[in-house]
Amino acid sequence: MIALFDTLKNNLPFSLLDDAAFEQIEENSQIAYYPRETVIISEEASPKCVYLIIKGTVEAKNAEELIDIYHTNDVFGAIELIKDAPSAYQYIVSEELICYELATETFLTLCMNNQTFKTYFFSSIVERMELIKEKKDYARTADMMVARIDENILHAACIVDADTAIVEALAKLEESRAVALIVKNEYGYGIVTDADLRYYILHKEEDELSKISQLQSYPVISVEEETLLFNVLLTMTEHNIKHLPVMDDKEDLVGVLELTDLLSYLSNQTHFISVQMERAETVDEVIEASRRIEIMVGVLHEKGVKSRYVAKMVSEVHKKMYAKLFALIFPKSWHKRCTLLLLGSEGRGEQILRTDQDNAIVFENGFEPEEKEAVLLHFIETLDKIGFPRCPGNVMIINPKWAKSLDAYKEDIRHWISTPSADGMMDMAIVYDTYAVAGNIDLFKEMRSYLLDKIKEHKEFLSYFARSIESFESPLGLFSRFITSEKNHKNEIDIKKGALFALIHGVRALSLEYGIKKTNTTQRIKELNELGYMNQEDARDLLETLEVINTIRLHAQLEKLQQEEEIDNYICLTTLGKLERDTLKEALKTVEQFKKRVSYHFHLSMVS
Repeated sequence: MIALFDTLKNNLPFSLLDDAAFEQIEENSQIAYYPRETVIISEEASPKCVYLIIKGTVEAKNAEELIDIYHTNDVFGAIELIKDAPSAYQYIVSEELICYELATETFLTLCMNNQTFKTYFFSSIVERMELIKEKKDYARTADMMVARIDENILHAACIVDADTAIVEALAKLEESRAVALIVKNEYGYGIVTDADLRYYILHKEEDELSKISQLQSYPVISVEEETLLFNVLLTMTEHNIKHLPVMDDKEDLVGVLELTDLLSYLSNQTHFISVQMERAETVDEVIEASRRIEIMVGVLHEKGVKSRYVAKMVSEVHKKMYAKLFALIFPKSWHKRCTLLLLGSEGRGEQILRTDQDNAIVFENGFEPEEKEAVLLHFIETLDKIGFPRCPGNVMIINPKWAKSLDAYKEDIRHWISTPSADGMMDMAIVYDTYAVAGNIDLFKEMRSYLLDKIKEHKEFLSYFARSIESFESPLGLFSRFITSEKNHKNEIDIKKGALFALIHGVRALSLEYGIKKTNTTQRIKELNELGYMNQEDARDLLETLEVINTIRLHAQLEKLQQEEEIDNYICLTTLGKLERDTLKEALKTVEQFKKRVSYHFHLSMVS
């Protein structure tokens, strides 16, 4: 009995109670068994107690309509007792039920003594998701996610004028014991750090260094004092800096933030991995650094960091990884004559755990290096060693289709638009979701501009392109019941086919129409809102839906990774609590509404 109550303590809303409350529960509850088809609570009747499911399934029905399904760790009968009202539904056992029966008086006493516990039963999905974070002890990182810069974590700034003598400026820095020297110029600020001082010691005579402005990095990278700490960490990781000036709303300096202060908030190894990538001098060192990424992902997820922020962090580290591999593997004679592209989820900056390799390369017209095949294969084999599975569709630079000249890609784009086909639509989507990570970026910019210009000339193509959102049926059927019909995936749904693809591709099609250059789905949704296609409420609903789907998928993938199983897109419904199931259902409904909106916008009913 005690072991069963220990399990109960880990589940909402009972995880909100203290030990004294659990003593009351243990003293005033019993375990009961009910066979199939037993009516636990009749319609228009009051429950005799609160029911906490240990094992089995209970269905709530209104006449013959299925309203809801309750599984392990779910609670029913509570709302009726709090309201002191008869039940609007009939609760009937659909799978043999073993449950706790908690006495009514005890339950109402718990509600009276713990308002958060009582409020839970009437809270919204969003509010309950916040409680999940608290339940899993996510508070420390959750605090950081909403925390903004304030004076308590800032170092005082040591400011000198641009024409100050270097020796005088250093004396002031030493006296103030500041972490960096801020240089005030006629327009804006610069910064002098330890690295600049080392340069001064080595080169002061040959470079005739006398004024502090000669050492500064200008203009300085800075943030506003109301910036979220997590976004500050992203900025410092992206630019590989350790000191960050902080400005107020009048562009006046209020202090300097040091990287070590931020890292004390979040031990996720992000900066360490980023620095390792930057300093790597061999391919093996890059491979070694990349092995820590999945550890970082697991820590961030366990601490409740939103999936889109995890993806941002992973994307920044991956960009450094690919850029370093490009520098180490591709001959220097290539660097200004080609560009390395990331495709798919990597191109959109949405990949978290390692999935299929999706990459391409664009060569300058007329550039045909003799050693091309060997170099490209070396790159792919390196990704093999890091742990990226090869793309089943062969969308990789070892496929000549994805390793050719700029003009050849332009010819492909012309063909895809002039002769629409299923394969062409897929290739168009791949090219549109592209990020140029290394090499001559101008080649990619010219290719993307060409694509967007051609779309403007052939708007009719977009209806054929958008039609792919109808490729897969929703896993949510009548009466909001999940449909799990695949033989090899009992009680599982493919969340990518069932929801994620339609959302991403619908946003992709709209973004292509509006000429949006961003590749990230979240950024595309925000820009569609700014351009007037959708209002702020619709944009927020889509963003929340995307977050729910990606969070549930990531959790399932991390569990499979821990169990050394193949990572896929299947979600096991029986391991989800009622809150997660309800949230997932709402997300799936939002996706279906969005599909209808996209279908109407592009007149898909008229496309054959």
